[in-house]
Amino acid sequence: MQAQIDRRDKVNNQLEEEIAKGKEKLERMLKTIEELQATDSEHQLIARRAEREAREEREKSLRLERELEGWKGMRLDRNRGGRADTLAALSEMGDEPESRRGSKRHSVNFL
Repeated sequence: MQAQIDRRDKVNNQLEEEIAKGKEKLERMLKTIEELQATDSEHQLIARRAEREAREEREKSLRLERELEGWKGMRLDRNRGGRADTLAALSEMGDEPESRRGSKRHSVNFL
């Protein structure tokens, strides 16, 4: 009878040790899960920030491309007219009265 009690106590102690080890392992796993969740949240934040910055850079790039195309178009329009348009514009300036051209050679103010 005593031998049976000793065996049961021994088995009981082994089971208690296994339960304690299992609880420790479970606590470590829960701690790891919490750390991974915190890291995951941080990584998601970083990813969203990177996506937003990439989107802003794409928008900026597209805006600059459109602006460049506008400048190229202006240059092409100016070059198509060439010298004739430039001379015509200069001759029109020569036909304007001095007052419209903004000449102040003859305007003297006496106080």
